[in-house]
Amino acid sequence: MEWRCEWCEKPHEENDPPCDNCGHGSFEKAVTQVNHEVVPGGTVWVCQDCGRSHQRHSPPCKRCGGADLQLREGPPETDPLDEIGTGWRDVIEPKYVAGYAAVAVLLSVLLLSVVGVISLPTLGGPSGPPSVPDAPGSADSVAGLSLAEVEDAYITEFNERRENEGASVLARNATGDEAAAYYNKATAAAAAGEGDGPDSEAFGRFGLPCDRPSVVSYRVAPERAGQPIDEFENETTLATALVDSYVERGNAFRDGDTVGVDVHVATDDTVFVTYVVC
Repeated sequence: MEWRCEWCEKPHEENDPPCDNCGHGSFEKAVTQVNHEVVPGGTVWVCQDCGRSHQRHSPPCKRCGGADLQLREGPPETDPLDEIGTGWRDVIEPKYVAGYAAVAVLLSVLLLSVVGVISLPTLGGPSGPPSVPDAPGSADSVAGLSLAEVEDAYITEFNERRENEGASVLARNATGDEAAAYYNKATAAAAAGEGDGPDSEAFGRFGLPCDRPSVVSYRVAPERAGQPIDEFENETTLATALVDSYVERGNAFRDGDTVGVDVHVATDDTVFVTYVVC
């Protein structure tokens, strides 16, 4: 039985997060065996509502607006809609004329709205970044240590390690911090059985300064931290232990210009860490 990333569904041979594709810190057992044979045609994402193939996982569907795209490997299937031929006689049929008229009216209304002649109510789903969920444990301080200062020290130590490896120094980004907090708290809550974890659509509403951010999420159990939380001398020693835990797993540093980070301590002293690189 293989394992796959819960966030991007990339298959892995072992349950050894974080994912080397998106950095997510949790795997799940694959329902079906992934075929690694190279098949002409590559990988496509298929809309489960209308069947259209997409080259990337970038919902909504370009044809019907559906949000459920599923990964399929192999040559693209024949699109059943491609076999439907429409000639000039069809175009002048009443049903098509009515459709064109409706589109023309809609475009006219939108144009009048753009130029300020009329106003339209807000349509569509939620807008703006989601709220950061509550998670069991501590988001502010633990054992007399400020987690905000732990995050500051984490970025400092993290950048020093990057420089030593020849990687660029990342600038702290407030929006990245908010996105990391949402992802981290949702992950910690799900681990405690409270919620389903971070939602990719909600995460995309943060307006990060890049189109494809790298999200790295992992957890450090007390035994892996080297000592109990209440025995760390200060915020810097705890932050160093958290960076050590990431580096010791052989994980690579992600390319980018900015970074946001969040540290959360669960009720069993497991430390959840998420950073977002753009």
